[in-house]
Amino acid sequence: MNVVLYYPTMGMSGSLITHLPLSLLYAGIDTIQAGIEVRIVDARLDPLNCKKNLKDKIDADTMMVGVSVMTGAPIINALEISHFVNDNFPQIKIIWGGPHATFNGLEILDEPLIDFVVSGYGSQPLAALARYLRGDKDAKALSEIPGLNYRDGDKSVANPYIDAFEIVDYKKIPYHLVEDDLDSYGQLDSGERIFSLYSAMGCPYKCTFCSAPAQYSGIRRKFEVLPYHEVVDHIEYVQKKYGATYIYFIDDDSFVRISNVEAIIDEIIKRKIDIGLGFRGARVNEIKKMSDQFLQKLALAGTDILHIGAESGSQKILDLIKKNCTVEDIIAINKKLKNHPQIKTGYNWLAGVPGETLDDLAQTRELILKLVDDNPNTVLFPPNLFRPLPHTELYDLAVEHGYKPPKKIMDWADLENSLESSSGNELPWCDNEHINQVYMMQICSYFVDGKIFKVKTGDNIKFMIIRFLTRIYTPFAKLRMKHGYSGLLIEKHLFKLASRLIGN
Repeated sequence: MNVVLYYPTMGMSGSLITHLPLSLLYAGIDTIQAGIEVRIVDARLDPLNCKKNLKDKIDADTMMVGVSVMTGAPIINALEISHFVNDNFPQIKIIWGGPHATFNGLEILDEPLIDFVVSGYGSQPLAALARYLRGDKDAKALSEIPGLNYRDGDKSVANPYIDAFEIVDYKKIPYHLVEDDLDSYGQLDSGERIFSLYSAMGCPYKCTFCSAPAQYSGIRRKFEVLPYHEVVDHIEYVQKKYGATYIYFIDDDSFVRISNVEAIIDEIIKRKIDIGLGFRGARVNEIKKMSDQFLQKLALAGTDILHIGAESGSQKILDLIKKNCTVEDIIAINKKLKNHPQIKTGYNWLAGVPGETLDDLAQTRELILKLVDDNPNTVLFPPNLFRPLPHTELYDLAVEHGYKPPKKIMDWADLENSLESSSGNELPWCDNEHINQVYMMQICSYFVDGKIFKVKTGDNIKFMIIRFLTRIYTPFAKLRMKHGYSGLLIEKHLFKLASRLIGN
């Protein structure tokens, strides 16, 4: 018997940055250990032929198709492919997992064509379900499978999901399932062979917009580091066996325990491993604690970017979302990192939270421009338009402010945080001017920092055109950001068009 796992299209972002489908690889570990074959279809690699590619993986022995789903645009393709499976292979069970399924399991079951939903970590539940469907004599009953959402007659049942981190032996990760496609993964056509890894699990912080506090609420210890020597063993393994040239740490937060990161980079330097490093999770309050010596080590070990959650230039908003820092702290750590030019500082932003005013947005614009002026290594990520996620503190606050939560799966698909959304986010506390200000900031953030000239990109015609247009538009972007002018925003429609064209 076999199981096919499917990764949906992601829109524009999925065409520019396509890292390995780690959620599928992790989900398949225990199923493979149970002697059941796992096959993978990653729609991001060939979106126009995703149905054909899925059909080619399905045969008479396929028990189920599992789909990893994030909230937002991926739901559209996930539903489309679920309908395709249901129409053409009605005997095959359809299972949804992933971030959206973790907090919306029972709601997803309102869609009749979806048979099961797995909430939380998926490897053990998927294997248990596969063994149940295979008819193993010692298989767990549906009611015993952790995190499983299923139908029992006329009612839907949600089993509690596993209240522990999913920590696995890296040698069991089935990289062989994507080995033939490794050249198709990467970012910005840079040519790097990127592998995403964990150095730690969980997050002890309480950011009010983030789903992590809810996801880890049942876990006693909210943060655990992986042994530094095993992390470096993992790096050596993917470098030697699969030709990895760059490691991207996808921890919720890598630097809660700075000593563990230091042990990792010391070991990388000791073993003379020549590889690039990037860190997705870093907080301002943590960078304040980093010594120049530590930052020098980071650079020496190959680190070229830290993703930092700045979020806002308004102290009121920083306090509301519990970032444990001040605006002055953000300015200070940016100047500190300027002294380490090998490391780019990538700042994340959040806009449109309940209670935010146009003045708060203006303060964020001012901070963005100051960071760029203070540090030539600054890279800006487009501000995320606030998206109320269930079970977060800001979700409850949003409802108090008149937010009407989505009722159907497709409503969640429209709940997009960027210019890719055709309808935008329906946030009753934000008027049209507020939303247009956010759109303007999203567009201008692509240009005001000159990021296209700072990060490694391909030399194909697509990026040649992007670099050319960046030189032309950057002066206008800086003027818009400086003066907060969001009128005549024809760029918004051009970006939406480009998102659709590039995303498909």
